[in-house]
Amino acid sequence: MKTHKSTTYDLIMESESEDKNRTLLETVIYALFTLSAIVSIWQFLVQPIAVPSYTASFASNQTTQCVQREI
Repeated sequence: MKTHKSTTYDLIMESESEDKNRTLLETVIYALFTLSAIVSIWQFLVQPIAVPSYTASFASNQTTQCVQREI
């Protein structure tokens, strides 16, 4: 059986290869996070805002009742 002794150069080259793969993976993950944030913001921007009319009448009724009690 022959064992392989790694030289310092071999270890450095192996480490750099792993760093390149990790850097690529990190770039893809950061891009996905950024894209998901942009899509989330866009969804809120295009969502129609529906204000129910009964809330406006409820508020005006409350104001009217308060004003009438003061008189």
